[in-house]
Amino acid sequence: MAGGTSSRLLGWIGWAGTDAIGRLALLTGSTVILSRMLTPEDFGISALVLTLVAVASVCVGAPFEEALAQRRSLRRAHLGAALAMSWLIGLVLLALSAVGGPWLGAAYGEPEMAILLPVAMLSIFFSGHSDIATALARRLRRFNDVAMATLAGHAVGIALALAIAFAGGGVWALIAQRLLVVVARALILQWRLGFWILPRWSRAHLGHIGRFARISFLDRLADNLTYLAFNNVVGALYGVAVLGYVNMAMRLIEPIRGAIVATSHNLAFSYFAGAADRPARLRDRVEPVVANAAFVIAPLFIGLAAVTPILLPIVAGPGWEGAIDIAVCLAVGAAILLPARLVYTALSASARPEFSLIGALSGFGATLVVLVAASPLGPISVGLSRLAGDAVQAGFAIGLPPRYLAWSRRERFLTLLPAWALAAAMGVLVAGAGAFAAGINRPLALGLSILAGILVYAGLLALFARPALRNLMAVLAPGRRAPRSILDPD
Repeated sequence: MAGGTSSRLLGWIGWAGTDAIGRLALLTGSTVILSRMLTPEDFGISALVLTLVAVASVCVGAPFEEALAQRRSLRRAHLGAALAMSWLIGLVLLALSAVGGPWLGAAYGEPEMAILLPVAMLSIFFSGHSDIATALARRLRRFNDVAMATLAGHAVGIALALAIAFAGGGVWALIAQRLLVVVARALILQWRLGFWILPRWSRAHLGHIGRFARISFLDRLADNLTYLAFNNVVGALYGVAVLGYVNMAMRLIEPIRGAIVATSHNLAFSYFAGAADRPARLRDRVEPVVANAAFVIAPLFIGLAAVTPILLPIVAGPGWEGAIDIAVCLAVGAAILLPARLVYTALSASARPEFSLIGALSGFGATLVVLVAASPLGPISVGLSRLAGDAVQAGFAIGLPPRYLAWSRRERFLTLLPAWALAAAMGVLVAGAGAFAAGINRPLALGLSILAGILVYAGLLALFARPALRNLMAVLAPGRRAPRSILDPD
């Protein structure tokens, strides 16, 4: 049983890794091209429009994906009812965008937003369908199909968006990228599953998923409202050009962050759900997963923060220096929060999504407070506010009452602390080496910095965290068996 589970898990991780790396390469490549063809103002305008679309997509998909994925008994009627409600909400939001687009354009002095917003809003019909199909794939443990559809969707959507840019489409290329990626992913995932989900209204079946759907929706909504309020406050404080720098910083960090959040949540949710009704057993599953995830995720983002002063000018070209400090803060915040998010995943797997909602709301509040309070510091307050919001969410995950997981606050903190400490030490050394290498060729300096980070972190693990190093090697080397506590669900 353990061997079969190990093979499946390694296969899922392999596809998830391929998806993440492939998406990163595609998005980075598109950013390299588009940043040289478009202006910071174009990126700022698209950020305002697409943030609204992201919030709308939560309304049509988020209420249903988690609720359908965790439901013990799922019927075709649940899927059809969810899709019918999703499309009904989508029609309302599309109508609102047609009314609100001209108002948004007038508020920012950009009349083109009046058309950009409703066109971009068309994507929500496909994002809702895609979320519901993803829920079905998660229940069937078809994680490979999810990864394949996501990667292929990005390849198709980005290729078409670049064609629009080369045809002189300007900011429309940024809008089209979001729209086309979502459409392609939904269609490809539906085809891969071979199970057509059609809308079918059923008030009774909607009621079966109501409570979990409402809380899950509010959780995701709070997370996306952070981006919406954040972008509008940044635009009000600093203008559209600085918002363009924020967009560029997010294009560097968010693809990796988003891929890790989705992959870790989907895989861990399925694994944790098997022990959801027994807190002690759930703790035995959660603790090693959080520890091992932290030893991978924290150094990845701290290392990214350390090399950002070299990497971002390579990716974006000249004129984007204002995005560097913001990107560094985003990366450090991800290193702090993402391992701790698995605590929320464990609680959601045991039908307690409300804690993730409270954490998201606390992070949302902290982000806005710091953004406004630190505004005298200038644009750096943008990055500091996001870092503060991520840190508050991580702190809330550590400080939750232990009875739900049979896992004390002290144990949670000590599980995460070694990875944070070793990653921070590595980051300081790599950043220092990067500063000394500032005078040499940038791509060479980047390569040397990455190599130094890998060697330094491996050395730190060998000295201070050998069990973690062995666990990581077990995952990287398929011929070796990873620990039973992580792989065997029995």
